[in-house]
Amino acid sequence: MTKKNQGSQILFYIIGFCLIFFAFAGSSIYFYQQFAGLRDTLVQTTKNNDTQLRAAMAMRVAVRERAILLWHMTLSEDFFERDELFERFYNHGSNYQKSRLALLSSELDSTEREIFTTLDAETTQRAPVLRRFADLLMEDVERDYTPELNRVLSDQIIVADQLDSLIDHQQQQNIAVREASALNLQILLRDLIVTLIAIVFCGLLFASIVIFNTRKQSMKLAIANQRLEHIACHDTLTGLPNRLFLLNQLEVAIASSKRKKEHTAVLFIDLDNFKPVNDDYGHDVGDQCLKQVSEAMAKALRGSDILGRLAGDEFLVILTDIAAASHATVVANKLIHTLNKTYSVGPYQFSFTASIGIYIHNEEDISAEECINLADKAMYQAKKAGKNQFFTI
Repeated sequence: MTKKNQGSQILFYIIGFCLIFFAFAGSSIYFYQQFAGLRDTLVQTTKNNDTQLRAAMAMRVAVRERAILLWHMTLSEDFFERDELFERFYNHGSNYQKSRLALLSSELDSTEREIFTTLDAETTQRAPVLRRFADLLMEDVERDYTPELNRVLSDQIIVADQLDSLIDHQQQQNIAVREASALNLQILLRDLIVTLIAIVFCGLLFASIVIFNTRKQSMKLAIANQRLEHIACHDTLTGLPNRLFLLNQLEVAIASSKRKKEHTAVLFIDLDNFKPVNDDYGHDVGDQCLKQVSEAMAKALRGSDILGRLAGDEFLVILTDIAAASHATVVANKLIHTLNKTYSVGPYQFSFTASIGIYIHNEEDISAEECINLADKAMYQAKKAGKNQFFTI
């Protein structure tokens, strides 16, 4: 991934995380405000309705008490008792007016205003009759007040009926307000749940994209690391392990053979008369020959044996965990026989032999590098002896 693409991906992640964060924060603030507004509206409306209901009920009580007091005054023959009843009568009248003013100061809807207007009209129309009857009672004349009392009580019943209508409307209004608030709360909760589900879904989708891209990049990085490791440890021409890899594997093999009390053999292979191929036909032809030689040797070895290229036409074979040193000579003979054939590269035909130096590691305390050097010396002994053979140290 280029730096430009990497920067764009990082910017995409930052923008995505910011969008999800602001969406969550914004929706939280919005729904908090909506809940707060709904709560304030419910509290204010309930408070207003409770004020109206208390005032209307106080007016209703005042009307009832005044009617009862008038009836008691018609029955009383004691002037002082009647005077006390009159005082209580006017006190209830004052309470009625106070409650009326409290009701007027509240927020009335159209129905309440209509009922209140009718109530005031009924009260104003019947007030003279009530005052005349009160004045008549104050004259302290012994007479039958039944006709006047019945008319006054009838008027008070009409006023009480208007107040009952107002109280009933206010009670219904309280129920309606609470039901509307419950419905609005239900709608708000539904919207909140839908919004949160949408935000969570988007968050999970974005997280999936991030995880997918991260895993994709990790896999690409792992593959790139494997390729780099392979390049660092393998020969680019033949694909065989290089000197660095062979040294590491030989160190492991030596340690393993010491634990298992077995042998490790190192075979240093050098092609005889290969240099003229590069000189006469070019390195491209020589490289193709080396590839064919590598493939031929790989087919002749066990799966547990390690074949690598040191440099040029020099190869190394590591035989691990062999029970006897004679196994190395068997492998060397097999390789000499395998390599002693004709190789075709385009129109050209080539034949090679190999000189092999063998070093058998027993329990000597020497390094992998020293083992290779000893096998190299053995290889030169094979060349001195006439090539196309092996020599063992």
